[in-house]
Amino acid sequence: MKKVVLAGLAALTLTGQISALDFAFRLTPVMNFPKEENLGTGFGGFLNADIDLFNFVTLGVEGGYNSIKEESLDKNYDILMGGATLGLYYYPFSRLYLSANGSYGIQKISIDAPSVTSDSRGTYYRAFGELGFRFTPGFVMSAVGGCQSFKIEGSPFISSNFAGLSAKFNFSTNSSASSDDFWVSFEQDSAAFPVYASMYSQVPLGYATLRNVSSAEVRDVHISFRAGKYTSAEKECEVLSILNRYSKVEIPVYADFSPEILRYSEDGKINGELVISYTFLGKRKTEVQNIVFDVKHRNSFMWSDSASLACFIDNGATEILETAKYMAGAEITNLKAGINSPFQYAAAIMEGLRLAGIVYSEDTVTPYTTFRSTEDIDSIQYPLQTLNLLCGDYDDLGILVCSCLESFGIGTGFVAMDDDFIVLVDTGIAPEKKGNQFTGNDVITDENTSWLGLSMKNFGKGFTQARIEAAKQLKKMQKDPESPYELVDVHAAWEAYPPVTFSGYRGSYKNPSKDAIIKAVNEDINYYINNDLATLIKKFRSSGDTKHLADTYVRAGMYNDAIAEYQKLNSIAAWNNMAMVYTTQKSYKSALSMYNRVLAKEPENRTALAGKKKIQILVGE
Repeated sequence: MKKVVLAGLAALTLTGQISALDFAFRLTPVMNFPKEENLGTGFGGFLNADIDLFNFVTLGVEGGYNSIKEESLDKNYDILMGGATLGLYYYPFSRLYLSANGSYGIQKISIDAPSVTSDSRGTYYRAFGELGFRFTPGFVMSAVGGCQSFKIEGSPFISSNFAGLSAKFNFSTNSSASSDDFWVSFEQDSAAFPVYASMYSQVPLGYATLRNVSSAEVRDVHISFRAGKYTSAEKECEVLSILNRYSKVEIPVYADFSPEILRYSEDGKINGELVISYTFLGKRKTEVQNIVFDVKHRNSFMWSDSASLACFIDNGATEILETAKYMAGAEITNLKAGINSPFQYAAAIMEGLRLAGIVYSEDTVTPYTTFRSTEDIDSIQYPLQTLNLLCGDYDDLGILVCSCLESFGIGTGFVAMDDDFIVLVDTGIAPEKKGNQFTGNDVITDENTSWLGLSMKNFGKGFTQARIEAAKQLKKMQKDPESPYELVDVHAAWEAYPPVTFSGYRGSYKNPSKDAIIKAVNEDINYYINNDLATLIKKFRSSGDTKHLADTYVRAGMYNDAIAEYQKLNSIAAWNNMAMVYTTQKSYKSALSMYNRVLAKEPENRTALAGKKKIQILVGE
């Protein structure tokens, strides 16, 4: 009896503490099949009142009656019983119900026979299982089977199996006037940055807490997000096999943002929708819940990771591509043989932007030199904005130069210094060969390539001065092994921070004349020849490095000197180089002679075959 009282108190305690649970009432008529041979089949029934805990446990009380007859003695046993019950249940499918239950309590047995009438008291236990069908969340009909045992004064009295049907009625304490099956809340650690728009398909915009407030579990739950014109399509965020009633789950919210998010020019909020598709008792349903997320203005940026600035470097905007093609195109017919082509195209693009009237202008609200070393929110211009505003801070100018170079197919990088922004041009020169074309620390290398630096602090002074000043800073950086500056390879950074295309912005930009671009680039190349190459020529003469001396003569346009050095080498490679120099000088007969000399030694030499074919086309053979 003491155990029963304790079980009842526990049930009452749980009932008071947990409000959003189901109560279940079960009415179960049964037939009894006693194990004792002298007892015949009986009948009975039970009424159970349970509390549903944790979506798989029931705890409650029961009352029941059994009638069993001992026919040989014309004796009838009437058993009244009451006790506590504990059960486990599971829905393997939406409507299939399984449970295992046990109960323990006290009973009173009345014996009615022709010669005697008496009452006895004792205890009982039952163990039984249920297999049922859920018609509605509130009604389940089950087949019941189990065994029960009755004791009088601690001694076994009657044991029997039983079977029957159970009608189970569920009543929820979670009453709500809403027809929604879910309650949703949403939180963000920080506001969304439009420049990271493409990243939010893999990095959560925030986290939503989803709670099932329906009257049953939901299955095959698909949650996706959309935000009207600001998203290109619904983005699936999570798939759940099952979510029990009253259970909640935290899910990441991803977004497939459209270019429209880049029109968001002020800090604010955007209304979004969480689309929840699910199965409820075998029926497919969809529910849409509104969530609101914070968003920063489109130019917002934080310097916590310099590599993330690569998002602004745009190689997809049509306007940037057209500008880059125009400026680099002006140099295509002016390329100098042997001089690194990325070097020449970078000169054309930077000089073209300068000649178009683009100038340095400090951002008075969030200046680069101040915000570069803080974690405050900076304002960065998209390359098209800088192009059309005709001005920008150091970082804005660097982003524009990088974008134009990338649009033309030239790889870039950058070093964001406290008082300057260095654009890095991928020359394509192997690190071990940088000394063949540049002197000292003019370039900086990594394991793959050699980078030519351009100082945006000196943007207005032209390509050559920007190159000279960048070389000084890169030299200091290389000498200091603990330098705090990070060399960012844009292509590598794009793997984590994809570029965002900002297009359709109109301003006052106009292309400069191609003649002006060519003139400026020629001045840059002449400086390179008279300084860098002149230094290398002295170096190779002094060391007796004939091959590199000849190559440097070609770059400097000193073709006769180059031929004289190649003749000393007397090799197939040298003959091919001589033929190319003759072709540049339009001495096609001499060039053809050198190619034929190569082919006499190596009939399948690809360089000679291609060169000979080119000459034959030029001379009309």
